Amino acid sequence: MLVLMLAGATVTYAAQGQSGTEDSQKVIADYTKAIGDSSNNPALYVERGRVYRNTGEKELAMTDFNHAIELSPEYVPAYGERGLANYEDKLYDAAWSDFDSIIKLDPKHAEAYFRRGACYYYKNEFEAAIKDLDQAITLSPKQAGAYLVKGVCYQKLERKQEAIVAYKDLLANVPKEEKEAITLAKKLLKSLGVKA
Repeated sequence: MLVLMLAGATVTYAAQGQSGTEDSQKVIADYTKAIGDSSNNPALYVERGRVYRNTGEKELAMTDFNHAIELSPEYVPAYGERGLANYEDKLYDAAWSDFDSIIKLDPKHAEAYFRRGACYYYKNEFEAAIKDLDQAITLSPKQAGAYLVKGVCYQKLERKQEAIVAYKDLLANVPKEEKEAITLAKKLLKSLGVKA
Protein backbone atom coordinates (compact mmCIF):
# COMPACT_ATOMS: atom_id res chain seq x y z
CA MET A 1 0.00 0.00 0.00
CA LEU A 2 2.92 2.36 0.70
CA VAL A 3 4.13 2.02 -2.89
CA LEU A 4 0.72 2.97 -4.19
CA MET A 5 0.69 6.05 -2.00
CA LEU A 6 4.09 7.02 -3.38
CA ALA A 7 2.94 6.48 -6.96
CA GLY A 8 -0.18 8.53 -6.22
CA ALA A 9 1.93 11.28 -4.71
CA THR A 10 3.84 11.55 -7.94
CA VAL A 11 0.73 12.72 -9.75
CA THR A 12 -0.03 15.50 -7.35
CA TYR A 13 0.69 18.82 -8.96
CA ALA A 14 0.74 22.20 -7.27
CA ALA A 15 0.73 25.40 -9.28
CA GLN A 16 4.30 26.62 -9.26
CA GLY A 17 4.91 29.46 -6.86
CA GLN A 18 1.23 29.91 -6.04
CA SER A 19 -0.47 29.45 -2.72
CA GLY A 20 -3.83 30.47 -1.42
CA THR A 21 -7.12 31.18 -3.10
CA GLU A 22 -6.38 34.85 -3.75
CA ASP A 23 -3.17 34.10 -5.64
CA SER A 24 -4.86 31.33 -7.61
CA GLN A 25 -7.77 33.54 -8.59
CA LYS A 26 -5.33 36.21 -9.79
CA VAL A 27 -3.43 33.65 -11.85
CA ILE A 28 -6.71 32.35 -13.33
CA ALA A 29 -7.72 35.92 -14.20
CA ASP A 30 -4.33 36.52 -15.82
CA TYR A 31 -4.64 33.35 -17.93
CA THR A 32 -8.20 34.22 -18.85
CA LYS A 33 -7.02 37.62 -20.10
CA ALA A 34 -4.16 36.00 -22.02
CA ILE A 35 -6.61 33.54 -23.58
CA GLY A 36 -8.77 36.48 -24.64
CA ASP A 37 -5.74 37.88 -26.46
CA SER A 38 -4.63 34.53 -27.91
CA SER A 39 -7.56 32.11 -27.91
CA ASN A 40 -5.84 29.56 -30.18
CA ASN A 41 -2.91 28.91 -27.83
CA PRO A 42 -3.38 25.46 -26.21
CA ALA A 43 -0.61 26.11 -23.67
CA LEU A 44 -2.65 28.87 -22.05
CA TYR A 45 -5.62 26.55 -21.57
CA VAL A 46 -3.38 23.86 -20.10
CA GLU A 47 -1.77 26.28 -17.66
CA ARG A 48 -5.11 27.69 -16.53
CA GLY A 49 -6.41 24.13 -16.24
CA ARG A 50 -3.53 23.26 -13.93
CA VAL A 51 -4.46 26.12 -11.63
CA TYR A 52 -8.12 25.11 -11.72
CA ARG A 53 -7.12 21.55 -10.83
CA ASN A 54 -4.92 22.77 -8.01
CA THR A 55 -7.83 24.75 -6.54
CA GLY A 56 -10.22 21.81 -6.78
CA GLU A 57 -12.19 23.11 -9.76
CA LYS A 58 -11.85 19.86 -11.68
CA GLU A 59 -14.68 20.41 -14.16
CA LEU A 60 -13.20 23.74 -15.26
CA ALA A 61 -9.77 22.12 -15.46
CA MET A 62 -11.09 19.31 -17.67
CA THR A 63 -12.87 21.83 -19.89
CA ASP A 64 -9.56 23.63 -20.42
CA PHE A 65 -7.60 20.43 -21.07
CA ASN A 66 -10.23 19.23 -23.53
CA HIS A 67 -10.23 22.59 -25.31
CA ALA A 68 -6.44 22.51 -25.60
CA ILE A 69 -6.66 19.07 -27.25
CA GLU A 70 -9.38 20.29 -29.61
CA LEU A 71 -7.15 23.21 -30.61
CA SER A 72 -4.06 21.05 -31.03
CA PRO A 73 -4.61 17.27 -31.08
CA GLU A 74 -0.84 16.70 -30.97
CA TYR A 75 -0.20 18.90 -27.91
CA VAL A 76 1.29 16.38 -25.45
CA PRO A 77 1.02 18.51 -22.26
CA ALA A 78 -2.78 18.65 -22.62
CA TYR A 79 -3.02 14.85 -22.65
CA GLY A 80 -0.61 14.68 -19.73
CA GLU A 81 -2.61 17.06 -17.56
CA ARG A 82 -5.94 15.49 -18.47
CA GLY A 83 -4.45 12.06 -17.78
CA LEU A 84 -3.21 13.19 -14.37
CA ALA A 85 -6.63 14.62 -13.53
CA ASN A 86 -8.32 11.37 -14.54
CA TYR A 87 -5.73 9.37 -12.59
CA GLU A 88 -6.32 11.46 -9.47
CA ASP A 89 -10.05 10.78 -9.83
CA LYS A 90 -9.32 7.04 -10.17
CA LEU A 91 -10.64 7.03 -13.74
CA TYR A 92 -7.90 4.66 -14.83
CA ASP A 93 -9.32 3.75 -18.25
CA ALA A 94 -9.58 7.43 -19.21
CA ALA A 95 -6.14 8.17 -17.77
CA TRP A 96 -4.70 5.15 -19.61
CA SER A 97 -6.13 6.51 -22.87
CA ASP A 98 -4.46 9.90 -22.38
CA PHE A 99 -1.08 8.38 -21.53
CA ASP A 100 -1.45 6.04 -24.49
CA SER A 101 -2.07 9.08 -26.72
CA ILE A 102 1.16 10.63 -25.46
CA ILE A 103 3.10 7.45 -26.24
CA LYS A 104 1.69 7.41 -29.77
CA LEU A 105 2.75 11.05 -30.24
CA ASP A 106 6.11 10.67 -28.47
CA PRO A 107 7.30 7.04 -28.12
CA LYS A 108 10.25 8.13 -25.97
CA HIS A 109 8.12 9.81 -23.27
CA ALA A 110 9.27 7.92 -20.15
CA GLU A 111 6.77 9.56 -17.82
CA ALA A 112 3.84 8.48 -20.03
CA TYR A 113 5.03 4.86 -19.89
CA PHE A 114 5.28 5.11 -16.10
CA ARG A 115 1.79 6.62 -15.80
CA ARG A 116 0.23 4.13 -18.23
CA GLY A 117 1.96 1.33 -16.31
CA ALA A 118 0.49 2.64 -13.06
CA CYS A 119 -2.96 2.64 -14.69
CA TYR A 120 -2.43 -0.99 -15.71
CA TYR A 121 -1.49 -1.75 -12.12
CA TYR A 122 -4.73 -0.29 -10.79
CA LYS A 123 -6.63 -2.26 -13.42
CA ASN A 124 -4.92 -5.45 -12.12
CA GLU A 125 -3.14 -5.94 -15.46
CA PHE A 126 0.23 -6.61 -13.88
CA GLU A 127 2.06 -8.10 -16.88
CA ALA A 128 1.11 -5.11 -19.05
CA ALA A 129 2.14 -2.80 -16.22
CA ILE A 130 5.57 -4.44 -15.98
CA LYS A 131 6.09 -4.05 -19.72
CA ASP A 132 5.36 -0.30 -19.55
CA LEU A 133 7.40 0.15 -16.38
CA ASP A 134 10.36 -1.60 -18.03
CA GLN A 135 10.09 0.85 -20.93
CA ALA A 136 9.92 3.80 -18.51
CA ILE A 137 13.08 2.51 -16.79
CA THR A 138 14.85 1.98 -20.12
CA LEU A 139 14.09 5.58 -21.12
CA SER A 140 14.70 7.05 -17.65
CA PRO A 141 16.76 4.73 -15.42
CA LYS A 142 16.41 7.01 -12.39
CA GLN A 143 12.58 6.80 -12.33
CA ALA A 144 12.04 5.62 -8.74
CA GLY A 145 8.30 5.13 -9.05
CA ALA A 146 8.69 2.75 -11.97
CA TYR A 147 10.94 0.41 -9.97
CA LEU A 148 8.60 0.49 -6.98
CA VAL A 149 5.40 -0.20 -8.90
CA LYS A 150 7.20 -2.87 -10.93
CA GLY A 151 8.28 -4.59 -7.72
CA VAL A 152 4.75 -4.51 -6.34
CA CYS A 153 3.44 -5.97 -9.62
CA TYR A 154 5.86 -8.85 -9.26
CA GLN A 155 4.72 -9.34 -5.67
CA LYS A 156 1.08 -9.42 -6.81
CA LEU A 157 2.10 -12.08 -9.35
CA GLU A 158 3.88 -13.99 -6.53
CA ARG A 159 7.23 -13.62 -8.29
CA LYS A 160 9.33 -12.80 -5.25
CA GLN A 161 12.77 -12.98 -6.88
CA GLU A 162 11.81 -10.54 -9.63
CA ALA A 163 10.34 -8.16 -7.03
CA ILE A 164 13.62 -8.30 -5.13
CA VAL A 165 15.54 -7.49 -8.32
CA ALA A 166 13.25 -4.49 -9.01
CA TYR A 167 13.83 -3.05 -5.52
CA LYS A 168 17.57 -3.71 -5.68
CA ASP A 169 17.70 -2.04 -9.10
CA LEU A 170 16.06 1.02 -7.54
CA LEU A 171 18.77 1.13 -4.88
CA ALA A 172 21.47 0.82 -7.53
CA ASN A 173 20.11 3.40 -9.98
CA VAL A 174 18.09 6.05 -8.19
CA PRO A 175 19.86 9.19 -6.87
CA LYS A 176 20.44 9.33 -3.12
CA GLU A 177 18.17 12.41 -2.97
CA GLU A 178 15.18 10.08 -3.55
CA LYS A 179 15.20 9.24 0.16
CA GLU A 180 11.52 8.30 0.44
CA ALA A 181 11.74 5.84 -2.45
CA ILE A 182 15.00 4.37 -1.16
CA THR A 183 13.59 3.92 2.34
CA LEU A 184 10.48 2.28 0.94
CA ALA A 185 12.50 -0.07 -1.28
CA LYS A 186 14.55 -1.14 1.75
CA LYS A 187 11.37 -1.78 3.76
CA LEU A 188 9.90 -3.81 0.93
CA LEU A 189 13.09 -5.83 0.60
CA LYS A 190 13.05 -6.48 4.35
CA SER A 191 9.41 -7.63 4.10
CA LEU A 192 10.64 -10.16 1.51
CA GLY A 193 13.34 -11.39 3.87
CA VAL A 194 16.23 -9.57 2.17
CA LYS A 195 18.67 -7.31 3.93
CA ALA A 196 19.26 -4.11 1.94
